[in-house]
Amino acid sequence: MTPPDSTNNKPGSFDRSALVRGLGEAPARLTDLVAKQAQDQGHALYLVGGVLRDLLLGGGSADLDFVIESDASAFARGLQKRYGGQVHAHKPFGTAKWSLNAESADRLGLPLDDLPQHIDFARARKETYAEPAALPLTMPGSIEDDMQRRDFSINALALSLSPKARYGQLLDACSGLQDLRNRQIRVLHERSFIDDPTRILRTLRFATRLNFEISAQTAGWLLHALPLLGRVSGARLRNETKLILAEELAGEILLRLNDLGALKAIQPGFYMPKRLASDLKRASKQAPPWRSPDHDALALRWCLLLAGCEEPVARGIAKRLDLNRRQTDSVIATCRIMAIAEELADPRLRPSEIAPRLETLPSTALHAGWLLLHDSSAAQERLRLTMQRWRTIRPCTNGHDLRALGLPPGPRYKQILKRLRGAWIDGDVRSCAAEQALLQQLLESGEFAPAVQPGARLL
Repeated sequence: MTPPDSTNNKPGSFDRSALVRGLGEAPARLTDLVAKQAQDQGHALYLVGGVLRDLLLGGGSADLDFVIESDASAFARGLQKRYGGQVHAHKPFGTAKWSLNAESADRLGLPLDDLPQHIDFARARKETYAEPAALPLTMPGSIEDDMQRRDFSINALALSLSPKARYGQLLDACSGLQDLRNRQIRVLHERSFIDDPTRILRTLRFATRLNFEISAQTAGWLLHALPLLGRVSGARLRNETKLILAEELAGEILLRLNDLGALKAIQPGFYMPKRLASDLKRASKQAPPWRSPDHDALALRWCLLLAGCEEPVARGIAKRLDLNRRQTDSVIATCRIMAIAEELADPRLRPSEIAPRLETLPSTALHAGWLLLHDSSAAQERLRLTMQRWRTIRPCTNGHDLRALGLPPGPRYKQILKRLRGAWIDGDVRSCAAEQALLQQLLESGEFAPAVQPGARLL
């Protein structure tokens, strides 16, 4: 769909059939029901943001975002009362999320599988920033105020759904339609990146995804604001990077940020290996030859992202981005795997020398290592054996058996059981009987003195 002609502040028009084509029949019908609720209650309601941008570009979206010139939480709870579901409100920003379920789908008369999981509502608002990189201070405003606070002109569009007389009017206060036609990313004012430096990451994300150019003025303002990324909280940077990692072209986006110097502005030593794009694409197409019940797709991408760093640097980045404990442990373990990559492929090292270094690592890290070491079948095989065999091997003998043999408890228990387990891993023993023979040999050698008491027999 070609963006309609529109002059600044003069509304264009939008045919409802475009909603059906872009969203699908069920989400379009859901939009109608939301609009009718607003019309019945006399609220001004608008479809906004990325969903509208994508519709104008001829695509679809799974998200529905609405702005209302009244209390968004109260409006969402009115929908909940009528159709069911759950509402979670965030008062500081005047937003509410209406989550749909089987009950609400039934009451809406629409198939659940065709509906979005949730719908977002926000009260139209103004924003001011007390200082660079701070969270904004908000206050209620008009739809025009709300569009002016947006990140890019192409996201500063609004489709009027209520009142009924204005249904279908397309509001374009920031020349977003012209920028859509010109395939251009443009921020709305000189302080945009100063107010919110995370827009630097967003600029590259949208420019790469949409294959748009960044306007010359926007690029200049972006470069000037790069050092301010160091002032943004880890949680906000993590959330923006998480959105990038979910993109089909995540590697390309991150490499562009790397070349700009944005990553080292976030944390010294943060850089992207050139092969990242292919690593991320391989992760989406290839799976290791084992099934992991605790597969974590996001943690895997964090591992691939930071695998090229030295362990202390990766740990520092994980802390800076406020990754959770599981993600951090997986990242660090991946760095350790990459540090011993040559040893993993060395045939002179026995499996029992390799297994202890791998078997306690998180499965996500082993998955990442398997993807990253795709050019070494020997290393991949040892990672596979770790997951499919070595981790589960236990000797037939246990501590109770050693005590029954008269061996006093102590450190030698662990040493003996380790030797027995290593023999299983190496394939030197393949039965409990063979293990008992090896145990007898170890005890009689005197290596683990005091030796077995006279008359004691192996079980």
